[in-house]
This record gives sequence, structure tokens and C-alpha cells, in this order.
Amino acid sequence: MERYDCDKCGACCEGRLLVEVDEIDVLREPRLIESDPHYAGRPVDDVLDELTGDFGRCILIAGGRPCAFLAGDKTCSIHPTRPNACVAMQAGDEQCQEARAAAGLPPLPRGQEES
Repeated sequence: MERYDCDKCGACCEGRLLVEVDEIDVLREPRLIESDPHYAGRPVDDVLDELTGDFGRCILIAGGRPCAFLAGDKTCSIHPTRPNACVAMQAGDEQCQEARAAAGLPPLPRGQEES
């Protein structure tokens, strides 16, 4: 199986990809609310009610703007509690390679193969 090692370029977090957050993510990391101007400043319970009540509602933390949790050193400042969409992003996958290309970076090279 092919394996890639993330080089922490930050391209996936710089706003080229849409990163949508749902209620389970907010339960784990309430600070996500402040990253979307539509929801910022609202109580957690109100936001959770809206996210669970309206199918398709989500908080947008990246997409057209860098993620508010992207630190200056290109690392995630909420890595242990990051949204499921971020957890699902895998180094070297199609989204990773597209974000790198859009940022003018070369493709992420393969790491060591798993045995």
C-alpha cells in the first residue's frame, strides 16, 4: 500500500479546500463556531440546534480563506480536536495533491511502503 508522510506544508488549510464542520465537531471543539462569521458570537446550544435542525447546515472553517486555526508555522492549533473532515484528509491523497498544486508546490512524494 502506498504511504505518504505529511510535510506540514499547510496547503490543505490555506483556504483552497472547503472544510465543513458539523455538530459532532462543534461538540468536540466549540471554538470552531468563532471561525465562521455567520455563527461567531452565538451560544454553542443555539448553533448546535441550527446545525441539527436544518439538513445541510454546517460551519465553514476554510474555503476562500485560510482556516482560522492554521498557525504561523503551518501547523494546526487545534490538531487533537480538529474536525472530522480534517481527520479524513490524508497526506498524499487527491485533495492533498490538488491543494499542493494550487499552492505552487510539487506533488508530495511517496514515503516508505507499508509491508
